Amino acid sequence: MAKECIGTRVRLLNRIVTKAYDDCLRPLGLRTAQQTILVAISLMKSPTPTQIERRLSLEKSTVSRNVERMQRRGWVEFVSGQDGRSHCLKLTAKGDKLLRDSVTAWEQAQQKVAVLLGKQGITALARIVSALGAG
Repeated sequence: MAKECIGTRVRLLNRIVTKAYDDCLRPLGLRTAQQTILVAISLMKSPTPTQIERRLSLEKSTVSRNVERMQRRGWVEFVSGQDGRSHCLKLTAKGDKLLRDSVTAWEQAQQKVAVLLGKQGITALARIVSALGAG
């Protein structure tokens, strides 16, 4: 079962790829999940945590845990939403700078993973993600 389990293989691939990105981002004190959230916040313009969860298909606890850490580090802040009841996320100047500074590390990770997966692997991954309607 273990050798044939699609779920096991997908989780293993996820751990390998995430480690490559985390290794490159580590000198900045940043993890892959945090960088992904920073990118989403910058693109979505003050989203709520729930909007981040939906956009990135992340669990509420994953977003909460990472946002809390990023807030403590001064990378993100909560601002009142338009209705006055919701709280939206916004990058701080420090978070915006970190995101810009992380581009080179992200590019290094991209290159490492491209080598690991090879052209066929990258093409297959893109095809799978597209077929699932997630890309």
